[in-house]
Amino acid sequence: MLVEHVVEHVSAHKSRVPEKFLPEHITDYLVEKKYLYNHRDRLLSASQFTRVFDQATKSNSEFFTILSRENTIGQPRLGIVVAKRRAKRSVDRNIIKRIIRESFRLNKARLPANDFIVILKRPIKIIKRTNLRLQMDTLWKQY
Repeated sequence: MLVEHVVEHVSAHKSRVPEKFLPEHITDYLVEKKYLYNHRDRLLSASQFTRVFDQATKSNSEFFTILSRENTIGQPRLGIVVAKRRAKRSVDRNIIKRIIRESFRLNKARLPANDFIVILKRPIKIIKRTNLRLQMDTLWKQY
């Protein structure tokens, strides 16, 4: 049903859609559910964060600490803590959070049903995105 809807939508808007996205190729470009990141994948309340902080297992890298604890939901969830004293500018904090979310989104299909909290543990003066992504990928491989 979803594929049919997308095909109809693309067919109706041919003038704005590149040729490679026309109906015969549309199924190749649908996003799989396991790679989505939505509100069900997030730790939202203070009680959810407290539950993980109380009895967590730790993994560390140069810039990040990941705390994890099993959950009963049946899927991994993510909480992010980037303190203002660790990244002064809001732009930097948002970039760091975006990198963490993207890394989680790409790795969540193989992660266990745990609640994860990623903490920025030391100040970052110059953000090298590739280095941060590499550190996050290394930490996720430990689970």
